[in-house]
Amino acid sequence: MDNFGQGLQRTSILQELSGGNAELGEAFALILDDMITQSGIYNPKAEPFDVTPDSWRALASKPNKTQEEIKKLDDSLKEEIYSLAESFLLYMARETRNLTGKLEYQQYEAYMLKHRFGRYDVMNKPEYITQVKGQIRIAFNKLSAHGEQSGDDLIDKHDMAAFIYALATRSRRDTNGNFAGFEINGFIKPEEYAVSEHDLFENSDNLFSVKLRVAYQMLNNK
Repeated sequence: MDNFGQGLQRTSILQELSGGNAELGEAFALILDDMITQSGIYNPKAEPFDVTPDSWRALASKPNKTQEEIKKLDDSLKEEIYSLAESFLLYMARETRNLTGKLEYQQYEAYMLKHRFGRYDVMNKPEYITQVKGQIRIAFNKLSAHGEQSGDDLIDKHDMAAFIYALATRSRRDTNGNFAGFEINGFIKPEEYAVSEHDLFENSDNLFSVKLRVAYQMLNNK
């Protein structure tokens, strides 16, 4: 009886992720998969993904916005990103038979081997699988710590939201081409995603690591 009760409790945790709806997350996963090739080069035929609805973009383009409108933009953006992050995480959890909604490394690796690299038959290429697993470990470390030096070795909805926020963030440049901070436009474009994934797989504290940290702070008002 005790085990049965625990099973019900663990299942209810997944229900908290996007109300148990993984459809948006699955669609997002398929679009991301299509953006990139085996070698990490972006697919020019792939479609971009718009994190924000048309209503958000219309308000964002409005000149002389009031403080109330600016707050509405910020709140609705966070809501959209968290909804997508929860659905995406739920989809990943279901694909790896995870019942907690927080992915451990083995589950993240299994998902990535199947979805990001599975179509390239990596399991039959020992020299390639070693390289790929190294990249997956680096990516997991960055995501689970949202760009910090260390984390809890779990990817939860806050980490996933920071990942999506970072993907939709671009660097701003001044008239001289110097870095002038970040801006979010809501689009995840294939060519930009390829750069982000490259940085995610790199064992260094790079621009995407910074984006993850900034994203986590913005989402959590830190």
